[in-house]
Amino acid sequence: MKKKKHIVFYSLVVLAVASVFILRGERRSGVIHPDFSERQGTAIIMTGAAARIPQEAALLEELQRRGLLKDVVFISGVSSGSLNAVMLNAILTGKMSWYEYKGILYNIKNENIYTQNDRKLPVNTTPFRNLLEQVVEKRLGYHTIGDLPITTEISFVRLKPSEFKKTVYRMCSRKINAETDTTLNLVDIMMASSAFPIVFPPVRISNARTIPDADYIDGGIGDDHVPYKALLEFEKNRGVGVKRVYIISRQNDSIPRLSEELANLGINDRGLFDRQDINLDNILKKGILNRLKSYAREAPDLVPRTYVWLPDYDRSFLFFNFDSLKIQYETTSKWARTHDPVPLSEYLLPYLLGKN
Repeated sequence: MKKKKHIVFYSLVVLAVASVFILRGERRSGVIHPDFSERQGTAIIMTGAAARIPQEAALLEELQRRGLLKDVVFISGVSSGSLNAVMLNAILTGKMSWYEYKGILYNIKNENIYTQNDRKLPVNTTPFRNLLEQVVEKRLGYHTIGDLPITTEISFVRLKPSEFKKTVYRMCSRKINAETDTTLNLVDIMMASSAFPIVFPPVRISNARTIPDADYIDGGIGDDHVPYKALLEFEKNRGVGVKRVYIISRQNDSIPRLSEELANLGINDRGLFDRQDINLDNILKKGILNRLKSYAREAPDLVPRTYVWLPDYDRSFLFFNFDSLKIQYETTSKWARTHDPVPLSEYLLPYLLGKN
């Protein structure tokens, strides 16, 4: 009896949280999401992951194994999550298998992503471009973003340091906004979205007409840390809402390891950043949390339809060490078999109650 009361109480609390988001969305954000009477399909949203990209891939494979990706109508990815977004297109349309994709990931090492001269930053990402051209263009035949069979959005940012201004551009495989140009080179877009500031060099997109001819960097440093806004554009453009949304991300490490990250890139800070308790994971985790809260305020009707899935296990992996992709995939797959995606309101509840 007590257990039933506890479940009822918890359900009421979750419902109350969702109601708060709805009220906030109406009164504060100034953005009221359309009330769609018709809903079709599933949307997948992926954050950046850097070298933790196999964690997101393993979660996606598990979703498909459970039969939850049969009706995907929209995919968005940012930073290295853009690679999973493109590969998911190929897998869901039968152009590639998970077995083949895992084979690609398992064979990636640091030297397949970047090289470094004299221990300087940014690194040289020519190997990464070569890898993308080999897989995305030659193996899959995706030359432009418009070649992707599923409506897919990839974000990148133009940064103006002199003005302290960031502008997010959301390039999609279908025309859902003003900046979208479906003829732009897909590898250029993926490289721009993955250009993590300072570590990776900015990228210029060839033949840009709908956006400035400028350098672009990682889409995850702006409002698209969780790239949900393109989903709202997609729904508005289509006139039909989605039935379900999965937000996929990677594990966040609670231990300060920035000095170790730098050491992996050949830079010795003598442990200075770790002694100062500067934790890159905590910074990025706050970014994800803030964007999830914004998502809930801007799209309250999607809150009960949205699930969040991040791995949570006792293993840590560096952001820029690509030598451990196989063990990451296997560890995450094992974890995912015994864990379920968490409803958004349930995921946010501890933060709203001040318990996290």
